[in-house]
Formats: sequence, C-alpha cells, structure tokens
Amino acid sequence: MQCETETDLVDLLWKHFGGLGFQGFAYMVPSRDSPLTMVYKSRGYPEKFIETYQREKLYLIDPFPAHVTRHKSTLRISEIAQQAKLSRAETDYIDRMKKMGITDGLIIPTFGMDLRIVKFVLGQVTDFSVIENDNLFEFTATLQMAHRRLDELARQDEPIRRRLPRREVEILHWIAKGKTNAEIAAILGVAAPTVATHIARMFQKLDVNDRAALAVKGFRYGIIHA
Repeated sequence: MQCETETDLVDLLWKHFGGLGFQGFAYMVPSRDSPLTMVYKSRGYPEKFIETYQREKLYLIDPFPAHVTRHKSTLRISEIAQQAKLSRAETDYIDRMKKMGITDGLIIPTFGMDLRIVKFVLGQVTDFSVIENDNLFEFTATLQMAHRRLDELARQDEPIRRRLPRREVEILHWIAKGKTNAEIAAILGVAAPTVATHIARMFQKLDVNDRAALAVKGFRYGIIHA
C-alpha cells in the first residue's frame, strides 16, 4: 500500500514471489483506454517471449487468462493445457511458449472495485513443489491487495477529463440504469435540456459518441458501480 507507482509495486511483488520460488511474475488486465486490448506487465520472463507476446498480440489467442476468468479460480498452467479444449491456434501458442523457455506456474484471478479481473501469473518454476504447497491462500490474499493498490494508482493517474462533477456522475448512474433524459430530469428535479447538456459534456470528456459507451466507460473507470 506504500508503493507510489505501478512499477514499484510490480518490482516488490516480483521480489517477494521470487523468494518463494517463482522466477517469473506477470499480470494482465483489460486496458482502460483501448477495448479488446490487454495491458501486460511482467518480470523474469524471456525477453523474446515478452516482445513476441506484445507485438503479435498473442493475448488474443492465449487460452490461459480466458480459462481462468471462466472458472474464477486459481489454476495451474500445465493443467489448463491438458484439460481445456483448445483450438489449433491455442495449441500452437502453447508449443511456441515452451520453445521460448516458458515453464509451469499458477494463474491467480483477482477482482477489483470497477469489475475488472486481473490475472496474476506466478511462473518460471524450476522446483515444482512450490506450486503444490499450502500457501495458495496467502498468495491470493497478497495479490488481491496488490490489485486494490493498482486500482488506486490507476485512478490517481486518470486524466482530468475522466473526473466528473457530482451532477454528471448522478446522470451517468441513471443512464447506466437505462433511464431516458426525461426520466433523469424528473428524478433529479432539473430540466431535460440541462440533462442533455451534461450528457454532451460527458461525451466529450470520456471520448464517446453514445449512451451505451458512456456507461461502459463509467464502469471501467470506476466512476459508477453496479
């Protein structure tokens, strides 16, 4: 919680889990700004793998994060590779991953206040007994707290355009509930044109063109909650 930057936090986690036998550390989270894009930060993995993963957008075919998201539980990488029904592209990805020096490990999902799921990877294991020990609860608790801090740091770094005044947050809340301008005006006791003006301002601040996208970004940035 004392880490002042995301880099400080990732380095701290890598050092901590490295001391427990995991030489690789990474996390994946959906981008706040680019839909269908993943933010991938790592330490201890082969440079060739990291460069290829980012350049070729291998997160689009990487079967591990999606599988963990569906199950919402910690899974061992080798077990996913053996048990999941994989496509040819996913199988080819796993083969490439092994050739680039990636070994077994754990993928641990955590859940943030803005509904985003972060997948933490504890990998590059050489002593496989560390995967089967009794510290999974401690691992998960540590990473859940790390996710909370990542969310706090992300909010601190948000551009001013994402910080909405109270009235606009209220209107955004009711937009997400499916209310029309007239209904929102009646709820808040203001004129419908006033509601329309606030919405137009939010379109500009959040860089969207419709109400659905406005609501999605409201949830994504933690401005409103379900």
